[in-house]
Amino acid sequence: MRLLLVNFEMDPNSRVLAWQLSVAVELAKLCERVVVLTHRIGDFRCPANMVIHLFPKMLSRAPLRWLGGKWWVNLLVWELCRRHGIEVCFIHMNMEWCYRLSPVFRLRRIPVLLWYAHGTVTDRLRMAHHCATRVVTSTPEGFRIPSNKLSVIGQGVDTSLFTIQELAPDANTILTVGRISMRKRMDLMIDVMEALMELEPSVPFKLTIVGPPLTPQDQAYQQQLEYKVANKPKVSQSVQFLGHLPMAGIPAYYRRAFLHLNLSTTGSMDKTVMEALAAGCPVLTSNEAFRKTLSDFPQFIVTDEHPKAIARQILNLHKQRKTVDRQALRELVLGNHDLASYSTRIFEELRKIRNVQGTGESLRRAKKTSVCDRSV
Repeated sequence: MRLLLVNFEMDPNSRVLAWQLSVAVELAKLCERVVVLTHRIGDFRCPANMVIHLFPKMLSRAPLRWLGGKWWVNLLVWELCRRHGIEVCFIHMNMEWCYRLSPVFRLRRIPVLLWYAHGTVTDRLRMAHHCATRVVTSTPEGFRIPSNKLSVIGQGVDTSLFTIQELAPDANTILTVGRISMRKRMDLMIDVMEALMELEPSVPFKLTIVGPPLTPQDQAYQQQLEYKVANKPKVSQSVQFLGHLPMAGIPAYYRRAFLHLNLSTTGSMDKTVMEALAAGCPVLTSNEAFRKTLSDFPQFIVTDEHPKAIARQILNLHKQRKTVDRQALRELVLGNHDLASYSTRIFEELRKIRNVQGTGESLRRAKKTSVCDRSV
């Protein structure tokens, strides 16, 4: 299979999207050729059968932006598809290109698979859904447009990176990982910490927040959080903002954490929760997308969103921290939400739509190109 992959980043040190590189590398193991079109390239060893191109930045800048610059990317994609004999396209999260590149996909009869996993439904998503041949998502809650194009395939956690860590004897840390955003309700976490320390002042609980703000709104929210912490004497020394950490550095923090706390309202399966489970770390989440996955662990689901009620659940989990079957938690991920099985399911969806809709131009017309060519 000759695949065009459209995503945001190919960077192992990305602030929040390092997993896009992992998915691309896994797909390269299954495909004859993968041509990646992305916005950013980091430092990594490119697979021999992968070619990477950057979106032309000038087309997104004035004055070309005012002249529909992004639509001119169709010319670049037409040439890439012709040169490499592209048979099928996978758009990983970067959904706007599903409709912006629809002219070249229609003309070359290239079927398109879109990945989207978020509770929000926008007009842009509706347009992307209309133009996609198929859509894949992590859970039913991750794609809320009624559709006969949809397949639910789970998440893609790197279980070779997130492995069971030996729990430190003095593990009193609550860990939360991910972008700092109002939808993650970290202000509620601070209130929970205050309630927790009132209920059990003898335990030196810590809340460690790993993740960066990405937008000006996120940055303003972090400032609000830091101000809130500074003005709560009981928690001012117990909440730590670590900012961005490379993905490879995150698993070690699970050794010091007895719990991963997730109070997100995204309405979709947050991958960081699955990463915690892969590391054998108990979770406590308010996210409805996890109700089925955690049906055998009801103590991991927030039942009452008042700070004191959440604090009581955390206390119970802290008392049980040394008796948790960490392998059983990891088993929730293996085979269902691990990177290898996720990529295989993506590949199977791509194979199906390729076989049904056609393969574009003949592979005999594909030009020989140097592999691992990075064009800027």
